[in-house]
Amino acid sequence: MGCCISSPHKHHQYNDGDNPPIRQFGIYRNNSNVVPDDIQGMSSTHILGRLACQDTLLYDADIDQGQPFRCCRPLICILLPFHILICVLNGIRNLSFTRMAEHCTCDQWCCWVRKEYSTRTFFRIYPNRIEFNELKVRLWGMCGCGSWTSDNIKTHPFDRGAFGFRRVSAGVKNYLCCLWPLFGGVVARQRCQCNGPLWNRMFTDCGGWWCDEWPCGMMCCAYRYYGLGDADEVAFAASIALQAYFEGRPLDKDDMEKCIEYWKQNISEKGDPEGRRRDICCEPFCIPLVPCICCYYCAHRKRDVPDLYYMNGPVSEELNHVYNEYEQLRQKQIDDYKKFDGPVRTSTVCRRCGCRRAFGRKGFIFCTEGCNHCSRKAGEPAPPFDFQDIDDDNDAARVLLEVLGPPPKNVLYTRQEYDEEKAAFVINQYPTHRDHDDDLPEPKRVTEVERLQKE
Repeated sequence: MGCCISSPHKHHQYNDGDNPPIRQFGIYRNNSNVVPDDIQGMSSTHILGRLACQDTLLYDADIDQGQPFRCCRPLICILLPFHILICVLNGIRNLSFTRMAEHCTCDQWCCWVRKEYSTRTFFRIYPNRIEFNELKVRLWGMCGCGSWTSDNIKTHPFDRGAFGFRRVSAGVKNYLCCLWPLFGGVVARQRCQCNGPLWNRMFTDCGGWWCDEWPCGMMCCAYRYYGLGDADEVAFAASIALQAYFEGRPLDKDDMEKCIEYWKQNISEKGDPEGRRRDICCEPFCIPLVPCICCYYCAHRKRDVPDLYYMNGPVSEELNHVYNEYEQLRQKQIDDYKKFDGPVRTSTVCRRCGCRRAFGRKGFIFCTEGCNHCSRKAGEPAPPFDFQDIDDDNDAARVLLEVLGPPPKNVLYTRQEYDEEKAAFVINQYPTHRDHDDDLPEPKRVTEVERLQKE
């Protein structure tokens, strides 16, 4: 992968020919994704002829309709004089003003629909990248010259620091007082595979542990996408696309919809808040938290076509369609917040923050997961988690296997899985050769796995 090596061209490996290189997964612990062992040899996302499928749109996320009111956040109001001072010191037309304009858009709260903010803002997932548009205000637009709307389209390829996606629970600037997601959900992209407890990596191999701690989504080790209507679904869809890229598996929009439907029926906490309830630290002795549903109504206010537009005759069908679409999406997001996000996700402080236990994975004292596995040797399969969560057995690799079948014939997963009959963890490999018509050379790790199983 380009971000892991200074000269990526000499490390790329492609599935050309009759005997493609074996792509093994196993030494990195899973988060939302399972990272391949040869992460430096991933195919380039910018050589389209080398991609496993056509460059087609896989997923178009809903944008939260409360996003235009994010300029009313107390933190932005407090820091606004500081931003203005920086702009004056560095020059009003340079990067400082650009960044301020991205987060303090003064006219979106009143012109969100009629100035095309609602339709031009997007977050889209492709087989090799993520594209999104964060609209901002042009400097000369404030003086009345032209439109105020300025597109700010960004592209994040999967071969430049993408190792997993997850929803950010709290502690980010887009939330009201860093707690209430009134202006849309936030998704974090993990951009480093070599992290976790330092003492483990010192004695094994760098990257043998995965950073899946609850504060990492609010720190510099992750890139964040803001203003999303359903952050959980977006994170899952992005993980599916990323895992398909890792495997070299063809993926189209219908496949993505099948995976999302499987996620809704079997994994999503929203589909069954009690049966799929995630563990939370300190329960049932948590501090209650007000859901702020009334504030959510204020941020998702009703918008109608201005009466001024009717003075010159009937308005266009496109204008009516845009306002109707806004109203439908607004009502859907209000209902979701009233039924799930407010009473469930924002019921207590611990549940809003997202820490699941005192020590261990996603614990309050972070980077304490796996402290008892210091005997692991470099190159061995990653050990199991100390605490088992529903997310451990439902990462993107397992969902793709369950919904779309085995990966390409050169892909080999090695995982430690819990055997109920033996009441212990055993090392399994999949897919087996009988899952494909053609046989492949035996991977080198097979003998090592057999040795570990005997021990």
